[in-house]
Amino acid sequence: MNVLVTGADGFIPSFVCDRLVELGANVTALVRRNSSNVIKSIPHLKTHLKIRWGEISDLSLLVQETKDTDIIYHLGAQSHVQYSLHNPLETYVTNTVGTANVLEAARINDVRKIVHAGSAEVYGKPNKVPITEDNELVPRSPYAAGKVASDRLMFSYFCTYDMPVVMSRFFGIYGPRQSIEKAIPKFILKILNNEPPVVYGDGKQSRDYMYVTDAADAYAKLGVANDVDGQVINIGTGTELTIADLAQKILDLMNSDLKPIFSGKINPGEAGRLFTDPTNCMKKLDWSPKIGLEEGLKNTIDYFTENKELYKHLDVVV
Repeated sequence: MNVLVTGADGFIPSFVCDRLVELGANVTALVRRNSSNVIKSIPHLKTHLKIRWGEISDLSLLVQETKDTDIIYHLGAQSHVQYSLHNPLETYVTNTVGTANVLEAARINDVRKIVHAGSAEVYGKPNKVPITEDNELVPRSPYAAGKVASDRLMFSYFCTYDMPVVMSRFFGIYGPRQSIEKAIPKFILKILNNEPPVVYGDGKQSRDYMYVTDAADAYAKLGVANDVDGQVINIGTGTELTIADLAQKILDLMNSDLKPIFSGKINPGEAGRLFTDPTNCMKKLDWSPKIGLEEGLKNTIDYFTENKELYKHLDVVV
């Protein structure tokens, strides 16, 4: 099976590459030309996959690289909500035009299937929880709006060209190698520096946290699953955890006497309660998460502790 992974140097995509290699796929990893993440993300895979440097904005490159491709795992995107607040147009263009280019390349080369990585952020402040795939979409940031548009593009190609696509929506993925702009690495690095973790607002906002290897396993299964074409599949654990409780959990696991600081301010576009009912995903993929929260957090703490020197020159921005 020949597969292309876009954004392969990113956090989740690098673990998807891991899983696909384990499953015996012939993996082509599309990596951004200006990426500095390859050193941290996929050096261990260099002998097991074909690395191609380029951007999803380059249609001619995508057409070339998708010849003889069976499945595209499309994870290439600007994936940071906070960044999108300051760079909305760049985020929207990257995520929507990039997705359109991937679709066109797949159409031209008659690729067998596309698996698209969406986000729970599209649900905004949900009208009902736990969230299911039929929840109303209320994107509250440029990032989330771009993800809605990308999903719509995917579905339009399914309807117009009978292209097999499936749209996943991830909930709260975390683990080793994650960007330090995300809550869990940010909390860990603050505590390692003997500084209290800073929680936005009152910490009552909640997420559904899933360890990255479980997410990668589910995402890989989407490429070969039956009866999912044209559908949205939420990927999560179904367990709700407030950010305040998350911060305290990490403090406890790190044996720290520090206390969280609550900023009182909420970022524009902040989503509310984001946790899913995973029944649909578990049934259609014959899948369930294997790594519990405590084990996953311990693994992540160990990684950032062991690799603290890699991050010491970077500012952990509150």
